[in-house]
Amino acid sequence: YIGYLQLVNRVDTFIFLDDVHFIKKGWIHRNQINQHGQAVLFSIPLKEASQNRLIHEIYVDDSFPQWREKFFKTLEQSYKKAPQYPAVLP
Repeated sequence: YIGYLQLVNRVDTFIFLDDVHFIKKGWIHRNQINQHGQAVLFSIPLKEASQNRLIHEIYVDDSFPQWREKFFKTLEQSYKKAPQYPAVLP
């Protein structure tokens, strides 16, 4: 996520916390992409996500492999004309 990279670049110390509780309706597994000039929310499916678990105990649920296909197709449709798309996608 470019916002994190920009933030990390601007501070002396940046700490990623993965030993704190997962927030179910937070931004840990959700984000937005720009699609046709509008922000579109996407979520990554998670296994047994619970606010009683720590972030590093939560894993992506790959029992729905089609989510990755759909997500990358959406990325391609939204950003394929961006100048750095071919370099960034891999």
